[in-house]
Amino acid sequence: MIHYLSEGSGNTTLVLLHGFCENNTCLKRQVLFFKDHCKVIVPDLPGFGKSDVIGESTMESMADEVYEVLLHENVSECIMIGHSMGGYVTLAFAEKYSRLLKGFGLLHSTANPDTDERLEKRKQVISFIETNGLHPYLQNFIPTLFSKTAHKVEVDFIISEAMKGPKEGIIEAIRAMMKRPDRKGVLKEVSVPVLFVAGEYDQLVPSSDLFLQASMCKVSHIVYLNNAAHMGMIEDPENLNKELQKFIDLCA
Repeated sequence: MIHYLSEGSGNTTLVLLHGFCENNTCLKRQVLFFKDHCKVIVPDLPGFGKSDVIGESTMESMADEVYEVLLHENVSECIMIGHSMGGYVTLAFAEKYSRLLKGFGLLHSTANPDTDERLEKRKQVISFIETNGLHPYLQNFIPTLFSKTAHKVEVDFIISEAMKGPKEGIIEAIRAMMKRPDRKGVLKEVSVPVLFVAGEYDQLVPSSDLFLQASMCKVSHIVYLNNAAHMGMIEDPENLNKELQKFIDLCA
């Protein structure tokens, strides 16, 4: 079973899934905020943090690993929020285990599959890492997730955490993201509320895409962070946490 952190207690279980090149420490501000009135479960997805690489990963296999954690914790229903790649896993979970969800959210994430251009870039990243190692890639990639150079401390921390895991974990995750299908159909089918969080300066997930996807849902809650790019949980945690609380109340 993958490694995970469980903090707090309460009638609501909140599951937070980190993104690519991250681990559960990226969500520590949300854990601290919600643990006083929620049970907060924050896994390290396969190949990241303290979790081992599990062969040929897919979004579905990662969702299965999260499901095993919830079984172990005797969780019968939860609210799941996934950041970036964690959002892809959340959508796979919603497709397979919808009965466990009171609501779910995409934090700087999307139901769209990779475009041809994005697929080609991911192939180039794999080649770069295999040739040059992980650290040069992280030094180039992680800063682009933030809107301001003022976040150097956080950038350095994320890089240092990512370097603790094997490069194979990063490469397997890239391949898994390349294989993920279009899951807008999930958004159209679910009856539970769906959260969409967009960042004004996000270069990876255009807000226009999220607004369109939100319109497909029966119930949606949209959050637009004016002071964030792709890392709203770090760049604007106060506003994000307030909006997450509103969403939890909506799901309840």
